[in-house]
Amino acid sequence: MATPTGQDEDSLDRWCRALDALYPPQHAEGWDQVGLHVGDRRTDRVRGVLVALDVTEAVLDEAATLGADLVIAHHPLLFSALRRLTPDTASGRIALKAARQGCAVLAAHTNVDKAVDGTSHPAAHVLDLQDRRPIRPLDADPGAAPVKIVTFVPVDQTRAVIAAMAKGGAGVIGDYTECAFTSPGTGTFRPGPDTDPHVGTPGRIEEVAEHRVEMVVATRDLQTVLGRLRQAHPYEEVPVDLYPLRAARSDTPARGLGVIGDLPDPLPLREVARLLASGLPSPHLRVAAADPDRRVRTVAVCGGAGDSLIGDLDPAQVDVFVTGDLKHHVTLDAMTMGLALIDAGHFATEDPAMDAVVAHLQAGRDTHGLTAPIYRSRVNTDPWIDWSTTA
Repeated sequence: MATPTGQDEDSLDRWCRALDALYPPQHAEGWDQVGLHVGDRRTDRVRGVLVALDVTEAVLDEAATLGADLVIAHHPLLFSALRRLTPDTASGRIALKAARQGCAVLAAHTNVDKAVDGTSHPAAHVLDLQDRRPIRPLDADPGAAPVKIVTFVPVDQTRAVIAAMAKGGAGVIGDYTECAFTSPGTGTFRPGPDTDPHVGTPGRIEEVAEHRVEMVVATRDLQTVLGRLRQAHPYEEVPVDLYPLRAARSDTPARGLGVIGDLPDPLPLREVARLLASGLPSPHLRVAAADPDRRVRTVAVCGGAGDSLIGDLDPAQVDVFVTGDLKHHVTLDAMTMGLALIDAGHFATEDPAMDAVVAHLQAGRDTHGLTAPIYRSRVNTDPWIDWSTTA
């Protein structure tokens, strides 16, 4: 497809960095596989972008029709390593098709789930939930506990060291990445007789113009950042100070998994289900409750498959949990503990959130120098059929 008149092709690297700025990969769960799955960010060019919930053959066909050579998907294409790139597995078949088509694939999954308008928010919007807060706040994860890392770098090496630490996950503050503070000073040291100093001579006092560099890093990324720092730092002995931090309270909406909120007015559970069925829409919605007419005030929502959050909910404080892909025994156990459940479906709860991903990418076009058009996938990747309508 020819590039539109007056429009420059973007580099794939630029789109990767733009998505990381919107949805920091450091916010993803440790088991998740976010980032670039197919493509070469160093050389590939982007003429069109398609945002989709899933990567399927139909979505790749849609991308080809639109002239899009980058698919940004919520669900990662490759969750585990491929032993071979052949069409003998579902993920191998799709990855091979994407590569042959010249279409890059980029995934943003649980880092989107935890965004302030992530995948739990479409259902919350339908119900007009008030006083929203995460079920599991981002800062409730011990791995997210912030640490300030401080090092001292020769002035001409400062930019390289900051970039290396940022690649390991340092310098993420809210929606901003590569955040660092530098201050000038003079470092003094006397190299020992058996040293090989980057600057100076063994046995002699040396003075070097240095920058003090400060960056914040999540605990889970600390060892990675330290490794990258030591690789990039020119000194034989790398100076490092670590300071555990307490996260400051913020007036901005909290990030995290799931949403808890209150209905404007209490409603029967049956009416809550009706609103979700028509508002998402969710044609396969199911309700599990001893009394479908029980009054509901407080609702918890997790888009997609949220059964892992049931243990975070107090049935005395939450009336109903809305999610998808609920298993039989998990549902029975939750009901036994007094929690009503609504399974609104994986696709129905998450797909509407892709509109927010498109909107954020559109809003950040000028900031990141993006020119390629952005399309919203119209392929319905819900695998389930409403059997009652097929008779």
